[in-house]
Amino acid sequence: METVISEKESNARYIAYIYASLRPIIDACGGKTFFSFESDRVALVVESENKYESYLRRLAEEKIAEVVCVGYKYEAFRKALMPAGIGKEDREILLAALISADFADDRRYVFSRLKGSTQYTVDGFFAFRLAPLRKKWESVIECVPTYFTQEKLAAFMSYLLREDAGEKVFVRGEEVFDKHYHKLRRASLIEEGVSGMNGVREIILSGAGEVECVSAPPPVQENFLKRYYAGRVSFS
Repeated sequence: METVISEKESNARYIAYIYASLRPIIDACGGKTFFSFESDRVALVVESENKYESYLRRLAEEKIAEVVCVGYKYEAFRKALMPAGIGKEDREILLAALISADFADDRRYVFSRLKGSTQYTVDGFFAFRLAPLRKKWESVIECVPTYFTQEKLAAFMSYLLREDAGEKVFVRGEEVFDKHYHKLRRASLIEEGVSGMNGVREIILSGAGEVECVSAPPPVQENFLKRYYAGRVSFS
């Protein structure tokens, strides 16, 4: 069975994210992966035995949903939101927090729209199948004040870190791991994954309710944890 996931070449990082997420599982199932390039597009081709088809397809759809709900959403919000009153670093915290706030609901919706195909054109799917989601994002953008203070950002982060916030994550430098010590990589969907804000973004995107640092965090990350995770951060 062959499954093809394609994107425009300028979004190749999305295909790289899907590949990195799926490859260990595909290998364990005895499947094969390779890339194809045509014109300005890149495609990941997954070959597997029929008995693994539905399982691998579901995993691929989950990762495509993450690409849309983090990568595409970040680009939509980055272009539209430049509120005065906060600096560059706080703006990136705000963008990551806006993504995280509705991530679970957005992902469920995107996943429900994929409907088990064998050919996934991610940019086309976003453009033609997700109009209600894009309208939802536009309504959120309209609600963000043009002047956004640090106090408002702190209040928004407090909302994300309410009592039912997510589980503990473990931080080593800029690397963030879940409770099973699986490395989290959603920040790689933003700005090609090269920004010094990636560690901060990863913590926010994880939905973590508690953070344990197993090594000294970089200055930007340490400042973020002191500001927003007081009483929720520990060091080992």
